[in-house]
Amino acid sequence: MKHYTHIIILACLLPCTCTAYELIGTATLSEPLVARHYTINPLLDAVIVVDRTIPSFEYQTFYCAGFADEDEGRQGRLHFLEHIMIDRGSYEPGELNQIIADNGGQSNAATYYHFTRFTLRFPKDKFDLAVEIDRNIYYDTVIDEEVVEKEKKIVLTERSQRQTQATRRSSNYFYGLIYGKKNFDGIGTETFIQQLEPIGLKDYYENFLREQKRLIVVIGDVDIDHVLTKLDEAYGNDLTPVKVYASQSPDHNVLGKRLKNSSNTLSLTIFRKAWYTPNLDNRDYAGLLIVERLLEKPSNSLGASLVNSRLAKSFSASVGSYKGFGLMTCYAELPHNTSRNTIQDMIHVALVNLKTISDAEFNAARNQQLNTLYSAFYNRSGLATSFGSAFAHAGDPLLYPKVIQDLKSIRAEDIPRIIDQYLKDDNSITHSLTEIEKKEPPPRKPRTVGHYAGIVLVLVGWLTLLGGIVALFVWKIKKWRRKARTTFSTSQKAILDDEIFNPDI
Repeated sequence: MKHYTHIIILACLLPCTCTAYELIGTATLSEPLVARHYTINPLLDAVIVVDRTIPSFEYQTFYCAGFADEDEGRQGRLHFLEHIMIDRGSYEPGELNQIIADNGGQSNAATYYHFTRFTLRFPKDKFDLAVEIDRNIYYDTVIDEEVVEKEKKIVLTERSQRQTQATRRSSNYFYGLIYGKKNFDGIGTETFIQQLEPIGLKDYYENFLREQKRLIVVIGDVDIDHVLTKLDEAYGNDLTPVKVYASQSPDHNVLGKRLKNSSNTLSLTIFRKAWYTPNLDNRDYAGLLIVERLLEKPSNSLGASLVNSRLAKSFSASVGSYKGFGLMTCYAELPHNTSRNTIQDMIHVALVNLKTISDAEFNAARNQQLNTLYSAFYNRSGLATSFGSAFAHAGDPLLYPKVIQDLKSIRAEDIPRIIDQYLKDDNSITHSLTEIEKKEPPPRKPRTVGHYAGIVLVLVGWLTLLGGIVALFVWKIKKWRRKARTTFSTSQKAILDDEIFNPDI
């Protein structure tokens, strides 16, 4: 024992072998976040995540239908109903918003391409109220003449504001091509909004929206058993059968095409190039997320080259999930003098170069993407939306965590295969929204000696006419003066004669 102690002391005397730090204590920052997926009834699932870092909770409800799922020419009804449902339910005007505010809560709603989302946030002790409001919105929303006319004004104002946004118009043109729909607009056309009636909207609410699959996501400081009990009380006895609606498949007839629309109110050109890709339920989706990162790195990337050379004002790459398919999109805002063909060529070169990406660059991009996904775990709203999006697009809310595992399994050697398989010109659609081309005036004909001689003759003619007019004017003035003098002399003579013959006057 004494010998052992001696060795320890000796070791502490040697350089670089004795540590100066010591552990003071430990603290648990948060409980592990575990997502639990349940079925409540045939049309309703729930995902619950307990997170006690903040004494509140997020309650989001997703309906698996969005404006891309609406019939052509009749888009806008879901967005219109979303407004009515989150603002009114069956309460008196303004009452629902007041109840939410009085209980320290918040609410909002939004309509996306393939789902409609309603959000409630409350302190931890208000969960029963959240379920009550959600149930009221689902079963009892009032849709009458007064509500509809009021909402028309609000929606039409929103529409007029969005129509001035060039990015919004470009997006509508682009997704109209993707889904094969003319006048693609999630809010609806002005004419369609104005003709909406309570009867038709109520039928759409009861026989379309409420027949969609739904997902309720609860994240926060909650008790799982209590959440499940309240959801079962509210919805467990609803055995409405599932109806299968045809999904809006992308239009493959536009693949390989380069299309454009024009506008006379643009200060720049909005450019999009997108490729059809797998959905997030496919492992290659994770590989495409890495390609996205590589294309928009701050330096030595496609995005950096375009912006630094001033060929583009801005550039971004994104990978998106939709119902049954995915899209990888390059988006750029270009000066009008930038050739769209130049951008196409630079994208092609960038993708070719990515096939020989180094392991270091690949690992850096993958780690950045993993950091983004992990960060979302501590953003309740973003995490809930990720679950809802996966449920609406692929039927499984827990695909989002699976993407993280897929990212970890992707290797640098997978990137060339992914690029060759999906990111091809014949699997893409290219669209530009640019200013209307100004017509150049016709070129002037060269002027000849005869042309100039004609100009001289015309000028002489005008001068002669002007001289005649002046001479006539002078003659008239002289004539008037002579007449005036004659009249004056005659008057003076008459006065003199009168004085001679009438001396008393």
